[in-house]
Parts: sequence; C-alpha cells; structure tokens
Amino acid sequence: MSNTDFDGLPWDEIKEISERGLFEEVFKKIPKTRFQFAANEENREALITSALKSLRKNNPGATREQAVTLAELMQNFARKVTES
Repeated sequence: MSNTDFDGLPWDEIKEISERGLFEEVFKKIPKTRFQFAANEENREALITSALKSLRKNNPGATREQAVTLAELMQNFARKVTES
C-alpha cells in the first residue's frame, strides 16, 4: 500500500472520533488492510506525512507534532483492530 492510499482519510474526523470514543461504528467501514498497514511500525512516517497533509487542508498552521499525535492514535487503534 502506498503513502497516497492514506491521503484521502479524513484525519481531522478521525481525531475527533478518537477523542470521543466512537471508534467501532465509524472504523467498521475502513478495509482491514488499511489497519494492517497502519499498524505496521515501518509505515509510521507515511501515516505522519498523510496526517500532516490532511490537517493542513483545514489548518495551514498544523504542526508535525500534531500529526505525530494523530498518527499514534491511528496506529494504536489499528493494532487493536488487527489483533481482534
């Protein structure tokens, strides 16, 4: 899976959903292969890059640190999904 496969993910919505604990309902719609990719530590930088690109669409001042936090949330959740 290439880095661009994650560019279309709504990272700002993922952050809100993550913070509100609404994982299960929304993430059921995402193919499990994407979670497998996200769970793989080797793909961490691709997630960060994609998250930052998406965050900057709505907030040009978004920082790499915010993208790292968001990518970590996604990776942690992806690991839970792939382990179940």
